[in-house]
Formats: sequence, structure tokens, C-alpha cells
Amino acid sequence: MQTTANRQIRERDDPAYVMGRSQAETARLQEQAQLYDPSTRRMLEAAGIRAGMKVLDLGSGAGDVALLAASMVGATGCVVGIDSNAAVLDMARRRAQTAGLTQLRFIAADIRDAELDDDFDAIIGRLVLVYLKDAAALLAKLARHLRQGGSFAFQEIDWNVGPTCSPASPTLTKIWTWASAVFLRSGLDARMGSSLRRVFMAAGLPAPRMHLDAPVGGGPGFAGFDYLEKSVRSGLPSVIALGVAAADEVDVNTIARRLRAELGDSGVFALPAMVSAWTRKS
Repeated sequence: MQTTANRQIRERDDPAYVMGRSQAETARLQEQAQLYDPSTRRMLEAAGIRAGMKVLDLGSGAGDVALLAASMVGATGCVVGIDSNAAVLDMARRRAQTAGLTQLRFIAADIRDAELDDDFDAIIGRLVLVYLKDAAALLAKLARHLRQGGSFAFQEIDWNVGPTCSPASPTLTKIWTWASAVFLRSGLDARMGSSLRRVFMAAGLPAPRMHLDAPVGGGPGFAGFDYLEKSVRSGLPSVIALGVAAADEVDVNTIARRLRAELGDSGVFALPAMVSAWTRKS
């Protein structure tokens, strides 16, 4: 069994969560869910998630993906969400209670040490594998908790596939440059989305089916502009600490306004693309 000291050392080997831990970041993740949940639902449906299933959600955070999965498996199913951040899971539990999702429960633990059942029908996650030093090793280990024919389904951002806009935006070009630098200097895989095929196969799983999705919109009412500004605000401490840019250079409080002005009413803005990958345990 892992000692606390060994577990802490191993966790420090993982790339840092560059967006920080705060109430504002938790609120941002809920806004993120509104933008990306449609593509996540399509992935889960394609992976075969349906009523009555037992599902494990990795890196649940405030519970957005777990809540979505719970709505799909229904009252006859079960969703277990796991995250190492006990505080954020308190919010996830409150949200589940408010939604009346009694089939959803959460565990505060490191997924690599948690005691789990061995009869899950699916293991899922969104934006979690990128924060693991060896995602393939984790999936290989988790496969023993998945029944034969069960599904793995994960979504990860790929910075080489967006964000993009038309017409060109100097502000977005800077944000993309800064974000790419933060990923590189933090040891994160900026192409984790595209890497999912390699990760699945290195874990001994069948090659996954994959899909690419990105929220796209424009004009004053598109929520993507404000979401991107909040994302930069969450990541700003990492931007500064890693020497990527200074606070006054980023000018975070004007990002949404600048993007809207640069694109105009007819411009189109695509948020970072999410790559979905799903396969079944053979």
C-alpha cells in the first residue's frame, strides 16, 4: 500500500493544474460545461452509455461530467465520481442533491490508490488525462475495474486545433501563444487530444474511435468570449509564475471586449477543440 509520503511525491511528478483552485475557477468550469456538454453527451452516447449502467467518472471536480452521465444512466444506474480535491467535491455533492440524482456519489481520493468496484460498465473523463504523468499506465490499471466489453471514453483539448477565428484577432493570437507556452513549461501535452489514440493503445486497449468538436459562435451574445476571458484569468497566476507574460501585458479584464471588437458582429470564433475518443475493453 502506498504511504502518504510516497503518494505526495508521486502526485508532484504529475503536471500541475495550471488553472488553479478557487471558487472562480469552479464557476468557470460550470460555464465550460454549458459550452462543451453537447459534445460530451454525443461521445457518451457513441460509447454506449445508457440507462441502468454503472459508470466511473475520473477527475470529477464540481461534478459536471458526472451529472451528465447520471442523467443518462437514470435512476436504475449508478455513477461514481472521483477527485483528489475534497473541497470541490462538496459542491459536486450539493449539485447532485439539488438535481435529485440519488444514483450519483463522489469519492475524495487519488484514483491510483482508490479502492474501486470491478464491475463498471464505463470509465469516463474530460480534461483529466492531460494532468497525469502516465495516462496510459492509469488506464491499463483501471481496465481491471471495467467489465468485459465495457467502455473507456475521454475528452481532451488539443491546442494544435484551435482556438481560431475569422477575421484574424491579434488578441486571440496572443492568448494562444501564452497558453501554448504555459502548457510547454508546465510539462503538459498540448496535443493530448490527438495523443488519445496513442494513450489508449499503450494501455493495451483497442484503437479508439475519435471525433473533434469545438463550440463556435460570434456576436455580442456568444458566451465563448467571456468564457475565454475567465479561462485566462484562472490561468494568469501560472502565466506570470512561468515567465510567459506580465499581468499588464495580458490585460485580462478587457479580453472579451477586445475579442468582440476585433471580430465584429459578423465574425466567427471557435473555442479550443475537444477530441473525443472511445473504445471497448476486449
